[in-house]
Amino acid sequence: MMTTPSGASMNRDRAARTCAVLALAVAILIAATTTAPAADWRSFTPTTYAGETNMLVDGETFVYYRFTGDDPLAFSVEGPTRLKILTRVRLPNDVDSESYTVVVSRDGVEDQRESFEGRHSSHAHYVAFTPMGPGQLKRLYIDVPTGTHGYELRAEGDAVIDARPFERAGNQPSRVAMAPLSSAGVETFLYRDKELVYYLATKREPVVLRVVGPTAVKVNTRLLFDETMLSDQVYVVGVAEDDGVERLYKIETEPSETVMCRDRERFMVGSLQHFMLEVADGPHTYAFRLVDSVSDELAVKFYIPRGDVTNEP
Repeated sequence: MMTTPSGASMNRDRAARTCAVLALAVAILIAATTTAPAADWRSFTPTTYAGETNMLVDGETFVYYRFTGDDPLAFSVEGPTRLKILTRVRLPNDVDSESYTVVVSRDGVEDQRESFEGRHSSHAHYVAFTPMGPGQLKRLYIDVPTGTHGYELRAEGDAVIDARPFERAGNQPSRVAMAPLSSAGVETFLYRDKELVYYLATKREPVVLRVVGPTAVKVNTRLLFDETMLSDQVYVVGVAEDDGVERLYKIETEPSETVMCRDRERFMVGSLQHFMLEVADGPHTYAFRLVDSVSDELAVKFYIPRGDVTNEP
């Protein structure tokens, strides 16, 4: 004889299944939370700052770098990357709290500003005696676009700020950009939310690069199109090594649909074309010039394997 489950029994089974599903979801969420890797940060020393300060934080001593409105914290960094700046405002011992603002400039232009409310920290103390005390830790994040950029951090008003800068580690590119010794100028291109810094070569003024081999240089090139150049173009790049014989590279290109000039809107940017340059052992100097083209300017950028940056002559 077949029996039919009662309504109460069915409700109990349904509740049990629901609890099991919820328990499984919670277990998965906890596992994902506990196993997700934390961001890895690498501290670095800025190029210029107002002074150094030893600070005791929870029993461990750290070096902080002081900056003000007149004496900024300055450094250069290669993007794309992310920076984390730990900041603590200096507070007189008889003042409970004080608001402060950090102004961030990139390549001489204000890029962002962040305001914080600083209160005396119960975990941090200056090693040397001072009538001031460090404020609670406040974090400032900076997203660095592609290319090499110079940054300055200034305190707005009369605030005095101690900081520790960090760069996000890991996921480093296998190749890094190289800056040349000289060029006819610098051009910044926009690609989505990134800024691409290139160096200009003309028929008379080359881009000059010094590199220590053995290595292989990746040479990225983009032709600059004016309003009369609407179709595909052919250009020739000349590369002279150590003032020797000039090697010629013939390249075809077309206007890019995704990259544009930041500062000279009347120009269009050619699609990315590249070639590899094998460098023998020792130091070498290369001159890159635009030998033949309807255009007057060629934008060039150089990359070498990260491991070859430390090659010695």
